[in-house]
Amino acid sequence: MSNVNKIFGPPGAGKTTYLLNVVDKELGDGVASERIGYFSFTRKASTEARDRAIKKFPHLNAKTNFPYFRTLHSLAFHSLAVRTDDMMQAEHFKDFATQAGIELNIARDEELDFVKTDNPILNEINLARIKGLDLRQHYNQSGLDIEWHHFEFVERSYRHYKSSRGLLDFTDLLELIVSEPDRLPELEVLIVDEAQDLSRLQWRMVEELSKRAKRTFIAGDDDQAVFTWAGADVNSFLSFGGNITVLDQSYRVPATVHRLADAIVQRIRQRQEKVWKPRDFDGSVLTYHRFEDVPVGQGQWLILGSTNYLLNPVHEWLKTMGILFERNGVSSITDAVYNAVLNWERLRKGTAISYEAVKTVYRYLDTEAVERGHKTFKHGDPTLLYGMQELQSKYGLKTDLIWHQALTKIADDKRDYLISVLKRGGNFSDMRRVRLSTIHGAKGGEADNVLLLMDLSPKFAKEYAHNSDNIHRLFYVGVTRAKQSLHLVMPQKIEKGFRL
Repeated sequence: MSNVNKIFGPPGAGKTTYLLNVVDKELGDGVASERIGYFSFTRKASTEARDRAIKKFPHLNAKTNFPYFRTLHSLAFHSLAVRTDDMMQAEHFKDFATQAGIELNIARDEELDFVKTDNPILNEINLARIKGLDLRQHYNQSGLDIEWHHFEFVERSYRHYKSSRGLLDFTDLLELIVSEPDRLPELEVLIVDEAQDLSRLQWRMVEELSKRAKRTFIAGDDDQAVFTWAGADVNSFLSFGGNITVLDQSYRVPATVHRLADAIVQRIRQRQEKVWKPRDFDGSVLTYHRFEDVPVGQGQWLILGSTNYLLNPVHEWLKTMGILFERNGVSSITDAVYNAVLNWERLRKGTAISYEAVKTVYRYLDTEAVERGHKTFKHGDPTLLYGMQELQSKYGLKTDLIWHQALTKIADDKRDYLISVLKRGGNFSDMRRVRLSTIHGAKGGEADNVLLLMDLSPKFAKEYAHNSDNIHRLFYVGVTRAKQSLHLVMPQKIEKGFRL
């Protein structure tokens, strides 16, 4: 595969930047943007790549000139001319669950184009399909405490449900497109980012696309392959032929963290050997037995755990301490509450606020603080600004008390939390200063300071016993998010956790 170029690189080495430079060069050499395909594991990554390309070529239009900056699922959807109405929706899954006599909750991951359920049978059925494995073989390897006849019944019922209604799921899209590869576009340049996270089915798509492309660029880091639960096939990435380029300089990871990361990664048995250099900064690695001892009161922090349950006590502790934070992209105080408090205090300081801001404030005011007929602020003019005096004289406002006395419709726990935040001298602009995330959710992210919770759930402990490579990769990703300092909360009992 002389036309294939594989780019390996450690965390923070600029693999995506390398690929975007390829895009810039190809566009600069006259290759039509419609003939360049840029495919990434997440929708966010492919969109960001497209937006960065447009900045250098502003005469191009995002929607019309870059049709192939997508996820592979999205490419299959459009290549097959599937409609949204043809896809399994949440209500269909619920209906199927009722008919099959199973329980499930469902969430669609918009970033991954992946449907998650909490039903182990459906999850394993989908995983077998993604991996291209025989169903019975996968069942035998799954360790599920479920009788085969029930497992098979659910699988057969699920297929019948979809076919009888003409519906498809996300995995169907991949299976159909690899069976009809002529529907795929003929690209001059094929670019694949985050390649270590692709499933076997997605790799079959890449193979077909690469056959048609004049030049192929595939970038990733097998040491960061942490989506095996979603069927990621790191072996396909490693075995895919091509000329190899290794980016050997990290622009994120400091020297002390690099030494720890290298010790972890050397435990991975099957990998592409890579020697890389840290950035020119020592940094620090500190260990603790309690997360309460970590100095998160100042600076930028990313707090990571292998599973969400590990983050729950940290979540509660941060609230008790009066520290604002964000968890999995959701703020510890909602925008509505935040804006109500902020706008009320602006009013008290003599600042006029907008019509919409007044409506937000009125929503949380004490029942007795606004006269009847004004409680929803229906009669204001959306084009005007309003001050405290005008609201009191014309729009029924009867108080100018401080926010936690006036905005009594804010729930008690939220009000107490905000009071403790302000007592600490906290500022609402600090909302993203502390972020909580699973390691999986933080992949691609970074922070000056990283707090990594090292304990493992029983599920992960079991996986470590059977496939330690996955766990080593997971914690490798975790430690390499740190730009300055890494703080490790080690397990109290070695049998309950993973030791570095």
